[in-house]
Amino acid sequence: MADKYQGTADTIIGPSRKCFDITPSDTVALPDVPKGIYVGTGGNITGRLVDDTTDHVWKNLGSGFLPLRFAFIRSTGTTAADLIAHL
Repeated sequence: MADKYQGTADTIIGPSRKCFDITPSDTVALPDVPKGIYVGTGGNITGRLVDDTTDHVWKNLGSGFLPLRFAFIRSTGTTAADLIAHL
């Protein structure tokens, strides 16, 4: 199948071209800054956005896509599961 987006500039609002499973960690940053994350099983996410200096808690998230650019997703305080980063 041809990729109709191949050869175009990859932008923050463009479709994702790669993804990786997220393992929350209190000390290790995400290996790449995602365009957003998919939440497979809802709950809370404790994390830090790429340009932030402090952590925040997003409470009672449902399943679905969260268009936030996380640098860290902490294991402490995160109850949401099946998290996938989209690049």
